Amino acid sequence: MNVSADLPSQDTANLNSTQSSGGFGPASPTIPTHPVAVILPVYRGVEMTRHCILAAMPNILAIPGARIIAINDASPDMGMQEMLDQFAAQWPDVFVTIQNEKNLGFVGSVNRGFAYFPQHDAVLLNSDVIVPREWLGRLIDEAYSRPDIGTVTPFSNNATICSFPNFLQENVQSFNLDVDSIDAVFRKGKLPCVEAPTGVGFCMYIRRACLDVIGNFNEEKFGRGYGEENDLCQRALKSGWLNIISPNIYAYHEGGVSFSSDKQALVDRAMRVIGDLHPNYLRDVQLFIKKDPLKSARITRYAQLLSALPIPKVLHISHAMGGGTAQHIDELAKYLGQRVAHIFLNTHGRDGAICISFGMVQHADKLLFALPSEYADLINLLKAIGVSAVHFHHTHGLDSIILRLPTDLGVAHLLTVHDFYWLGANPTLTDENWKYPGFYSDTQRNPLYPLPQGMTIANWQAQLRPLIESADCVIFPSNAAKTLFENVYHPSNAVVAPHIEAHLAINKPPSVFSKKDHYIIGALGEVSRQKGADVLDQVARQAKKMGLPFKFQLIGYAYRVLDAVEITGPYKSNELADLIQRHGLDIIYFPAQCPETYSYTLSYALDSGLPIIAPSIGAFPERLSGRQNVLLIDHLSPAIELLNQISMFIEKLSTGVLITAPIFEGDKSRHDFYACDYIPIVSRDLKIISSNETAPIESISAVVLRGLKKENFSLRVTLVHFLYRLYKHPSMAWIGRALPDSVRHKVVGTFGVGIVNDISKKFKGK
Repeated sequence: MNVSADLPSQDTANLNSTQSSGGFGPASPTIPTHPVAVILPVYRGVEMTRHCILAAMPNILAIPGARIIAINDASPDMGMQEMLDQFAAQWPDVFVTIQNEKNLGFVGSVNRGFAYFPQHDAVLLNSDVIVPREWLGRLIDEAYSRPDIGTVTPFSNNATICSFPNFLQENVQSFNLDVDSIDAVFRKGKLPCVEAPTGVGFCMYIRRACLDVIGNFNEEKFGRGYGEENDLCQRALKSGWLNIISPNIYAYHEGGVSFSSDKQALVDRAMRVIGDLHPNYLRDVQLFIKKDPLKSARITRYAQLLSALPIPKVLHISHAMGGGTAQHIDELAKYLGQRVAHIFLNTHGRDGAICISFGMVQHADKLLFALPSEYADLINLLKAIGVSAVHFHHTHGLDSIILRLPTDLGVAHLLTVHDFYWLGANPTLTDENWKYPGFYSDTQRNPLYPLPQGMTIANWQAQLRPLIESADCVIFPSNAAKTLFENVYHPSNAVVAPHIEAHLAINKPPSVFSKKDHYIIGALGEVSRQKGADVLDQVARQAKKMGLPFKFQLIGYAYRVLDAVEITGPYKSNELADLIQRHGLDIIYFPAQCPETYSYTLSYALDSGLPIIAPSIGAFPERLSGRQNVLLIDHLSPAIELLNQISMFIEKLSTGVLITAPIFEGDKSRHDFYACDYIPIVSRDLKIISSNETAPIESISAVVLRGLKKENFSLRVTLVHFLYRLYKHPSMAWIGRALPDSVRHKVVGTFGVGIVNDISKKFKGK
């Protein structure tokens, strides 16, 4: 079927319906109407350009009438034209090269290519792109899959709205695979193409029938480049043509080569020009991003890719409340790098919903499943991916059916103990007075952390015992955590392994302590009542009352106003080291009233080299073992006694007396666990299949589509979340002073989000 140079022959109603839905209605493929010419502007990177051409040529040579034109845009690189001339001599009937007398930029160079082959379809190809096998023939098939297609863009690692696996990101090549290995899964099973407001010019097919209607790039408006393909695609849309993105082809794009030094200025200018020419463009792009019609294709292709990888695939299970648990998962994933594929399962809202995430970056794709009703879908997806191990980090807020995952998947499982939640639903082991009494008891309760309704402590532990005691490995960040757990459970494969913190010098020797007229004593982090906010305030008040030369400062924030303590406010973890130095801390004080299993803030204190004061509970004695300039205190001592100990400590340090923490006599931590033991455990049940035997696309796609739900929070529940977060912000601390202690303490506990769930249930009941 031929396509005229006018609007594509298409029923208007059908065209409108397909555009509004973002998908394709029934349409018959058409026969290609023009031969194709690949237009390759060349500027920098001789070897990169060579690789680009060598990857593209086999399929160009295989397609009758196909041509390639390499346009040397006054390249400053020695040997560039010589290389292009050699290719032209090698393929004289197919490869054409021309030179620009002066640098015209991408727009002018491409227009020369359009003019050189005026009767050809065109493929724009950047010189920093590596295409896969049979790439051109597959693009042609997509371009002629219906009569009204104007442009086609494939998926890539670095192509904004076409990026894979993470949307809108410049991704590294997944798992260090070459382009053909990744593209192999894009060839397995055809997925629907998606309409878009624009294509992406790194590798974009443009039909000649469309060009004949809309014309070439606008050199007057777009100069050297950026924005020109967006303008062209908008003109195509206005003339009745479609821009489609194909989830059936993948190409590698390095990106930013030709315009690396002045890219942002060109982009900013281009956006202003496009805004003038196409007032609806930015709105349409934002709507496309919000709707994200490519999400199901990205997840499906990524699941296929994971299924074919001969590396461990670990499912990490946790809550969604961030903190040290999320930090450890993130650092573990980064440490293991591309040797392991990571999938993340977290709580999502309420009523047992969970979220499966395929990365920890902002735009990582997610699927939602309601449990227990959609547990079968979850199992089918994880089996299709080929998950080889389940790593439990936390189960707060998760439906108990999650505990069945290792058995139902038939894979190994590990646990990392981040707090003491699994002992009796109380992560802090504090009592009703918000203090850890120095031991664990099943009868020891804190009203803030009740057992689930109708659950006894015996039932709680019986439910968790098989998971913990049959684990292939239970990882304790400290001996203190292991000792407390072994009062209740008897894991057969336990190891003490500190968290991975390659970016911090936690073994740095202490710095020299100088005598001063006054000293700044700093606390770190989000300090709740059980983390010692009240104790910190009492000690600071006592110091002020006695006129001691101490200033107490909290780098972070507390659950309430601390009148005698200067509070700096929230920070990001990567800012903490700089904040410690910027605020001139002389000593770091941990007023915690509960045992820590590890303590990331202690790591930053160690990295600072400053003297440390910490309670003699949990991980502190172990991690500070034998270290100089350390004072271990009894956390249950009254404020006046704590202040006396702090004063004596500072006085001794100021006179040059060396104070060394006691040597911890327990088992030595396994610093090599993650380097030597982790991968063998998570590889035990790895099922290796080739890319030619990826999981069936139909089964993956069906589960993915069911998991692509919109969040169904009611306005009231969303408002509760917002108010809770607002309440915790330091600028709103005055609210805390206005509330009775019983109310304030319930709202702001470590698991304060639990109150949100309670309120949500009440709203639901109404």
